[in-house]
Amino acid sequence: MDRTTIRSRRLLALATAAVMAFGVAACSDDKNDSAGESGHSGPVKMEFWGWAGYEKIVDQWNAAHPDIKVTFKKIPSGPAGGYTQINNALAAGNGPCLAQIEYQNIPSMLVKNSVMDITRYASDGMDKYVPSAVSASSVGDKIYGVPVDIGPMVLFYRKDLFDKYGISKPPATWAEYKADAEKVKTADPAVKFGTKLGDGAGLASFTLQTGQSWYSTQGDSWTVNIDNPGTRKVASYWQDLKDQGLVAKHGSAWDPQFNKASEAGKVLTFVSASWAAGGLKSDLKGEAGKWRVAPMPTWEAGDNKSASSGGSATSVITGCRTPREAVQFADFLSSDPQAVKTGIEGGLYPASKAGQDDPLLTGGDPFFGGQKVGDVYRASAARVPSTWTNGPTFQQVETDFTGAIGKGTLPEAVTKVQTSTVAAIKKLGLSVTNG
Repeated sequence: MDRTTIRSRRLLALATAAVMAFGVAACSDDKNDSAGESGHSGPVKMEFWGWAGYEKIVDQWNAAHPDIKVTFKKIPSGPAGGYTQINNALAAGNGPCLAQIEYQNIPSMLVKNSVMDITRYASDGMDKYVPSAVSASSVGDKIYGVPVDIGPMVLFYRKDLFDKYGISKPPATWAEYKADAEKVKTADPAVKFGTKLGDGAGLASFTLQTGQSWYSTQGDSWTVNIDNPGTRKVASYWQDLKDQGLVAKHGSAWDPQFNKASEAGKVLTFVSASWAAGGLKSDLKGEAGKWRVAPMPTWEAGDNKSASSGGSATSVITGCRTPREAVQFADFLSSDPQAVKTGIEGGLYPASKAGQDDPLLTGGDPFFGGQKVGDVYRASAARVPSTWTNGPTFQQVETDFTGAIGKGTLPEAVTKVQTSTVAAIKKLGLSVTNG
């Protein structure tokens, strides 16, 4: 997720000390040997593990770099077991050289000593990427991944249904969003203006928009501040919409229930990252031309703050004996014009500044009525606050929020996860305090 800004240099020392107990083995397979790093001659061979559709980009690299061969291995997504697979391979001494790591998971992978500091190889090329993505790929002043894609948040809405219910323009603020939702409910209680906020990732993105963070560092200690005024404002707002029946109980793109409701004209909007457009296009082909994209509503009129959700970097995995060549490949994947185009065709919104100017993004999109949706994505990406810090137990936070939201209200979930997160970080042997 594109929302990591960890500023404390001392955090790196803290993480390094903590991982000593893990005893992770270094990669020792000859596939990671390099003349530049190991002293052996001959072509370089590296494995790259990930779950995105990177096969074509790997083929493009191999065709242009016959002496540095990359083999791509498809693994489950990180949360679905991919990170566990990487860490298990490391422990067995046969981990890959490179892996796809979501931004929000870089701190937890660092605590487990699974990713390498690549600052010496990557720092000169980071100006090619949007600053928020570079920050998301870093811990303190050290770089732990080359940013690939980002997920700027926007409002997807049905233009035809807006016209039907007399809504002349997309809501610019969350107050306007609620007013529009009330208008639609008055016209037809069976129709919902939007969809509920139902998980920790969504709550994090909306909190990011308020300019507050769930974590900070002070000296050698983490501070957990999930239960902060910004999160409480977000939780109370969405709980109120849910209680009043103004939003649907189902999700958004890729959710069969959402698709069914959309086909029946029963839902008008959803707020998500740019990548959600792929779900609309694949599952709701019959609605081409009806959807549009607008900026994410803001808490205050004119404040222009947006948020982000998702995105990942290509990290060099601990023990890789060819880090220089690994970073060269990672940079190619993220910035080579043809590689970026291939990524865009696969649904990625690039972290590369130049990549955002690709004609695939700057032209009109027929599915969205010819709208130049790339302009909306770009504006959103530029308006994401740089105040967010990710913590070392992201998966725990996600799991705990899912359980807590299923058993109570959003505000109650915030209080519960604040407590459980402090306990989880203590279990890692890290110093932690309540915010």
